[in-house]
Order: sequence, then C-alpha cells, then structure tokens
Amino acid sequence: MNQAIQFIDRLEFREPAHQLVFFAQVNGMLVECVIAVSSLGLTDESHATSYFEKNRFDYEERAEQLIEDESYNSAGQIEVSLIS
Repeated sequence: MNQAIQFIDRLEFREPAHQLVFFAQVNGMLVECVIAVSSLGLTDESHATSYFEKNRFDYEERAEQLIEDESYNSAGQIEVSLIS
C-alpha cells in the first residue's frame, strides 16, 4: 500500500446523482472517490453504506490504483467503476 494515500473513514451518499463518495488523503490533499450506483437500485443512505462496507477493500484498492495512475476527472475526482 502506498503510504502517501490514506483512505479516511468518511462516506457520503449523494441522493440526486445516486453516487457513493468516499475519501482519500493524497499527500495531504482530500480527494473524492466517486462510485455511480444508480444501476444498483440503492434506496437510501443505509443501503448504500451497507453495500459499500461489504466491498470497501475492493473499492479502495481500485481507487488507489487510479490515484497512482493520476486518473482524475475534470473535477479532480476519482471515478471508480462498480464491483461486479
């Protein structure tokens, strides 16, 4: 694991966009890691949180690789694809 990348214990469910957002600290800067979850049919924040917790390590691993590859979108976020 890259010591310059640390995932913090913070998760947001952004309702209108149906996004789960978790956060990484990269060299002291906060980076949003975004998962578009509209296709999963998660109905509220508790369902979204439960889903994320079951897959946390896989999502963090994917996000870490994207951060290392500097695959930021135009908003400075990391877009992480769904776990199948």
